[in-house]
Amino acid sequence: MDLKKTSIFCLIAFFPIFAFKSNLPLVEIILLISIFLIPILALNYFLIKKKILNNYTLNIYTSSLIVFGIDNSFGLWNGVIQPYKSLLIQLFTVIYYPAFGFFLILIIIFYIIITFSNEKFVNVILIFLSTIFLFGLIDQSKSYKNVKDYNIPGDKKYKETDVVIILDEMSGLNSYESKTNNGITFDTEAKEFFKKYNFEYYSDIKSISRGTKDSVSSLVNLTTKKVRSESLRASNSYFYNHEMYKNLLFENFKNISVYQNIHIDFCGVKNISKCKTSNPFSERKYIEGFKNTFLTKIISLWKMNGSIISTLTWRTFREIRVIDSILDPEGQKASFNDLFFNIEKDINSKNYDLIFVHTLVPHKPYGFKDNCNYDGKLSLGNTFFSDSKNIDFHNIERLCVLFFLDSFLQNLKKNNNLENINLTLTSDHGARIVDNEDSYLSVIYAYRDKYTTYKEFSEKTTSQKIFSNKYNYLINF
Repeated sequence: MDLKKTSIFCLIAFFPIFAFKSNLPLVEIILLISIFLIPILALNYFLIKKKILNNYTLNIYTSSLIVFGIDNSFGLWNGVIQPYKSLLIQLFTVIYYPAFGFFLILIIIFYIIITFSNEKFVNVILIFLSTIFLFGLIDQSKSYKNVKDYNIPGDKKYKETDVVIILDEMSGLNSYESKTNNGITFDTEAKEFFKKYNFEYYSDIKSISRGTKDSVSSLVNLTTKKVRSESLRASNSYFYNHEMYKNLLFENFKNISVYQNIHIDFCGVKNISKCKTSNPFSERKYIEGFKNTFLTKIISLWKMNGSIISTLTWRTFREIRVIDSILDPEGQKASFNDLFFNIEKDINSKNYDLIFVHTLVPHKPYGFKDNCNYDGKLSLGNTFFSDSKNIDFHNIERLCVLFFLDSFLQNLKKNNNLENINLTLTSDHGARIVDNEDSYLSVIYAYRDKYTTYKEFSEKTTSQKIFSNKYNYLINF
């Protein structure tokens, strides 16, 4: 092949289409295109112009460009690897091995075809790649505009605001994770925290499910299996896994502010004035220790595009500690303080009668150090941790949740807004470190308003029952 044709292959294969799906400023888009294209075009010029490659190596080189282009355009990680994640981890332990192997197999297949075909096949492939490249530029399914992030201002002011914060994968008091020294420390500090802010709390409470979909849909809806199954469906959006289209909790309020993540989209029902998804495209305040750099941003956004190469690059750069990740769940944990900053602004505005929060904290992978600064290397290799190591890290995460909550409530108190909220703290399910109800069902549950006093409820119950009783749902267990 000549220089012109291989240059077109390079341009199509390496062009960062994802840059045009983001809200990056023009200067950063130009820089991004330069970073992706200049090195490969220069290398291609050198290899072809100087005739470094023989027929054998040229076919390997061409095959690699073809597979790279298909991967970048179609997102082979999301399309081929991710749907079989559980099976692949079970077979290979590390999911990146079969992903890399699949990429190499595709290169070998195209190499064999190119070797035993003529130039016409390469031309057909070039036309095919050009077509999907142009489609990728036009297609908006992966655009940042599809991440729900809106605010419809209202004129009404509310004297009181209900605030519901659902923590993800946080074990409660007296859980399996509380039986270690760090766990005992957490239980002690949690009770001190509840006493400090006059919470009523439950020390032996569980969720009805070990899964987020069932536990959260049960929390905000009728707790019957029929209604739970009818309240969630798979999302057609690229950025969300599921969407909730029935929510009895929200029907009790008129102006709702929602903070959510990509797992469940709560913003498809009425009465929502503000919807803010944990958004890698938005500027956020990050916890000290997070590598908030341009390289972190572009590698994370490239990974979001769903290709195998972007995912392997994203993981490699994190392993060698060049970048951190702004994607969920790592990015949501790294910006945990920013979440509370935004919730506080909503409370101060008095524009909402309900602020509903579902955050992927302290869900694995880990990220908090003992001092509650962020350390991205803690998010790597969790799969290989022993049960005891997982418990130790989970307890650090739980203690840091208390740390950030305390800072949040202190700020509210300082601004005379603490007594204007009715606050529920709970979790969807436990840490699920071991196959034990005290690990996968134990949850945190506490409530405070201006009338509550510090009180422990020790009876065995479920978070869904207590929560739905509070908001007058019809109960049918």
